[in-house]
Amino acid sequence: MAEAEKKLYTLTEVAKATKISMPTLQRYKKLFQDRIPSKGEGRSQRYPEEALDVFRELKKENIGKRGRPRKNATPVSPSKPTRTRRTKKASSEAAASKKGDELLTLTQVSKLTGISYPTLLRYVKTNIKQIPHKGAGRNRRFLPEAVGVFKTLRERSRRGRKSGSAKSKATAGGAKTARRGRPAAASSSTEDMGQLVTRLIELEKSHKRLEKLIIKQQKQLEKPFKVVLQRK
Repeated sequence: MAEAEKKLYTLTEVAKATKISMPTLQRYKKLFQDRIPSKGEGRSQRYPEEALDVFRELKKENIGKRGRPRKNATPVSPSKPTRTRRTKKASSEAAASKKGDELLTLTQVSKLTGISYPTLLRYVKTNIKQIPHKGAGRNRRFLPEAVGVFKTLRERSRRGRKSGSAKSKATAGGAKTARRGRPAAASSSTEDMGQLVTRLIELEKSHKRLEKLIIKQQKQLEKPFKVVLQRK
């Protein structure tokens, strides 16, 4: 029971548990961050069990704020049933499928590729020209071939490689890149620095040996000596 109470959820897990889309959860994070309990910041931010109820409550509070306001107070006349709106939406989706416009939302791309929603957002911001899409902002949708592009970006990404493979292959060919964007020549400069330190240590040792030799010669010169003159 103690482990269940201490369990922390990622935003993707919150979306699955609450049935709320990732864009909506992202919007709630920005607008109501004071109400939502969480731990950590950025990508390491996690949410406790009680945060799920807060997200559900926010959904109920904001359910009618987007688009036209819902008229819950006024009764619906039998001549205009509420299902007519759903029928129009279904007909528009059917028309889109007939035209062959099989456009995908970012949430659907996440399910097809297995890539997390925040990572897909980062790819959209940095590589939008490479990704086939239509529209912009919240209305942006992606063509089916965009799935392959996202997977390719994932393979190229340093975070998409298998753990340990980057370290084992980095030294081959001198193509090792530092974690914070340092150039590959950093390893060679480190080796040169080590050689320089070794050379300085050797010079210091030879300098000490020379000092000892000079001190020894000085002591010998300070000793008294006799001068013998021979007459011819």
